[in-house]
Amino acid sequence: MADPHKLFADKVAHAYRRSGATFIHGSIVSAALSGFLLTELALLPVGLWFAFLLLTLGYHCYLGKRLLLGEKRALSGVNTRALTFFAGLAGLGWGVAAGFLPFVSANLQLLLILTLTAVAAASLPRMSALPVIHAAFMAGLFVPILIGLVTVFGVDRWMMVAVLLLIWAGLTDEARKAHLDLIEIYSTQQTLAAEAVHDKLTGIANRRSFDITFEREWLHAQRLAVPISLIMIDVDYFKKYNDRYGHQAGDECLARVAKALDGGAQRSSDLVARYGGEEFVVLLFHTTRDDGLALAEVLRRAVETLGIEHQENVGGRVTVSLGGATCVPARQESPETLLRAADTALYQAKAAGRNQIVWSSGGGLPNSAPVTR
Repeated sequence: MADPHKLFADKVAHAYRRSGATFIHGSIVSAALSGFLLTELALLPVGLWFAFLLLTLGYHCYLGKRLLLGEKRALSGVNTRALTFFAGLAGLGWGVAAGFLPFVSANLQLLLILTLTAVAAASLPRMSALPVIHAAFMAGLFVPILIGLVTVFGVDRWMMVAVLLLIWAGLTDEARKAHLDLIEIYSTQQTLAAEAVHDKLTGIANRRSFDITFEREWLHAQRLAVPISLIMIDVDYFKKYNDRYGHQAGDECLARVAKALDGGAQRSSDLVARYGGEEFVVLLFHTTRDDGLALAEVLRRAVETLGIEHQENVGGRVTVSLGGATCVPARQESPETLLRAADTALYQAKAAGRNQIVWSSGGGLPNSAPVTR
């Protein structure tokens, strides 16, 4: 299921990511239109309109650009009232050009109406991401045009007004469809992104997600000179479990174990991931050896408490062996240093009889710290 907050943030980013280019294009079009208007009108009214348009269009674009320069996650909490108001003003900046309709020739009247309609159509790809923003912009643009048409031609030319209303309605409908398509696209992207970093069987983070996070947190721990801990976990005699109960039962067992492990790691910074097969890994940023060891025991007990039947294992139920390691990363060390230490500790825990924990200091020989049931 798509995250509605991230979806909204994506839509805000879609609407305003090209704000600078929008302002430049708008300035070029309005400058060209002003040039045509000056062939029949005085400089002052045309100059005032041009300045008003650049002011309203420019501030709306600036507002959107300023949003995107901030924290991306903050976009999910953006209040759209200001955006809606200034989008309406930007539309009005274009729309007030219809005030020139009574004072120019038929050719310029046609050019004005075509230009403003084209501006409305050009806004659709971006602004359809935020329907209320698009509606405000369209209202600000089309209402003055309709008023201008009635002023110039009167109600006798109702067909022109009807055509403009149909164009407005058509663009609004297209914006609605584009908005739905955009939601589907971003929802699909969210789903694919989630699938790329989550294990499909267990629902927790996968190996790829772990590798990326481990590299990032390792560098973070190096900069801050704080400890980082790693726990490698292996389901005891899982091959025998599969042979006795079948692969479907094995998959169900892994899913339940993963859920127990994920539930045991309480901090938001803790990462529980499926490392491969029946092996799991827990990454603990800014965690000392003692704290890591205490959590490892919580995880060991959480799996044992599930009480999943396993007649091929000692005690007749599913258990796990855990190997942990802690270190403060040195500048010359790589993440593999900690990974190898935890893996070695896991091997020793399995060799010592399983369903226990062995912890390493992270650099040299593991210091055994078995935990009895």
